[in-house]
Amino acid sequence: MRAVIFGASGLLGRSVMRAFGDMTVTGTGFSRTAGALVAVDATSADAIARLLGRERPDVVVNCVGERRPAVWAGSPDQARAGNVDAARLIAAGARRCGARLVHISSDYVFDGMAPPYRPDSLPNPLNAYGRWKLLAEHAVRAACPDAAILRLPVLYGPVRFAAETNLTEIARQVGAPVELDDVCVRYPTHADEAAEVCRRLAVALLQGQRAGSVAHWSAEQGLTKYQMGLLIARRFGLPADHVRAGDADAASGDRPVDCRLDCQDLPVALGPLRRRLFDIEFPPVVEPWLTPAGPVPGQRKDPS
Repeated sequence: MRAVIFGASGLLGRSVMRAFGDMTVTGTGFSRTAGALVAVDATSADAIARLLGRERPDVVVNCVGERRPAVWAGSPDQARAGNVDAARLIAAGARRCGARLVHISSDYVFDGMAPPYRPDSLPNPLNAYGRWKLLAEHAVRAACPDAAILRLPVLYGPVRFAAETNLTEIARQVGAPVELDDVCVRYPTHADEAAEVCRRLAVALLQGQRAGSVAHWSAEQGLTKYQMGLLIARRFGLPADHVRAGDADAASGDRPVDCRLDCQDLPVALGPLRRRLFDIEFPPVVEPWLTPAGPVPGQRKDPS
């Protein structure tokens, strides 16, 4: 079996590459193409066609996407291209070469007002990121009707630089007085867990099984940023009294309060799936970015 992973340089993409290690796998990147990754502009139909024509994959996984709010605000056209246009072009390329497609989407397609959300629940995104993710889903469905769309929450795992996930950024803040939102609930999920679900879903597609056109996967434990900050402070013996509870994210009006995903369908379709516990898995992930005196500066560092 052959697989092509678009966006393989990112946190999830790196985990997906490892999870698909039993296949002949090709990973792509754009600005980060260290190692064996192939440089591909995912907003170029020609570049996608050349790669897929050369590799002839059985399955394609699209992990491409821009999640950083600063880019949404500062370069909206670039962010839309990375989230919507790339999704459409990758889906069209996968269909033309006869590959099965797994497209990664987000729980932010929901407004967070009525959890838990089933795969067929009505989306209602509150911010640009959620709207782009929903538009990408529509584009994928139009270009490749038999694609599997996998919605995931915020992810964590070994990062190559602190800003690669906002959860690592939270961990870096707790060494000094900080106010963290204690209203909006996240369901942080380990990237390796999400990648294994992605692999199992891809194998099911290749075997002719159907798990539904949209699938959900998420950790079961919900936490606010404030609760995450307290967990880190206590785990590493940092002062916890200057980590204060706030409501900045909720007050902004564009962050869902609770986008808990109903994930019961996937284990029925794919069999038992391993879940990782945040309290156990998260501290080792952020430890390389902490010192006894508090957070280290945000220089590039690869703890893996």
